[in-house]
Amino acid sequence: MRSFGISDIGLVRKLNEDFFYYQDKYESDSPYLCIVADGMGGHNAGEVASKMAVFEVKSFIEKAINNPDCSEIKDYKKLVRDAFLFANKSVYNNSIENKECGGMGTTLTLALIIGTDLIIGHVGDSRMYVITDNSISKVTEDHSYVAELIKNGTIKPEEADHHPQKNLITRALGTSKSLEVDIKSIKLRKGDFILICTDGLSNMLSDVEIFNIVLSKKESNSICYELVNKANLNGGLDNITVVVIEVELGGENNDR
Repeated sequence: MRSFGISDIGLVRKLNEDFFYYQDKYESDSPYLCIVADGMGGHNAGEVASKMAVFEVKSFIEKAINNPDCSEIKDYKKLVRDAFLFANKSVYNNSIENKECGGMGTTLTLALIIGTDLIIGHVGDSRMYVITDNSISKVTEDHSYVAELIKNGTIKPEEADHHPQKNLITRALGTSKSLEVDIKSIKLRKGDFILICTDGLSNMLSDVEIFNIVLSKKESNSICYELVNKANLNGGLDNITVVVIEVELGGENNDR
């Protein structure tokens, strides 16, 4: 398992409110963690929320990961959910206690890899894709007003890019005491790429453009730099954060 991540302020924003973490070292049969967050709030509160949420989730998972109670995928799923709820409480309490952070919140999208299983934790409109040699699949659901309009048939998917409320999210970490977290797991194969990004990338590039860049570059660091460069060439209207994981798994069953 190898990964790389970068964050860029873009061409319009005055502050980068995104934050991310990717695990440097991978040990076979050990959990592997990567996280992306996109903060929101007045002044620098969004920057505070995203950074705080990533650190709280990372710390919670690292402290509990070797607990003997974690032995099955369902246990790790519960751990990820508990980590989100713990971070939600921390960010929410901070926003209540500090006037300058009032109303802050953040998206949070997480990949926890256990063997051949990818556990996904997700809140907000950042995204995770799994990319193979011949397909790109969005494995998270956007928690946004526009996504709800598409789901109920009010607008068509092609109308979403130009909708005046396209940036309005319906679910965020830290904005209230309670939090609903999307948790699921999927199987990975050797040669897959996992891409986690904020909407500063997904609003600037189509899925086809992302797919073509991943396949043309084939290495996580080159992919990240090319994606950010392309997003800026297309306008760079928001902060752009990308984490790419190259899946390298042993065993014949995992080969393509």
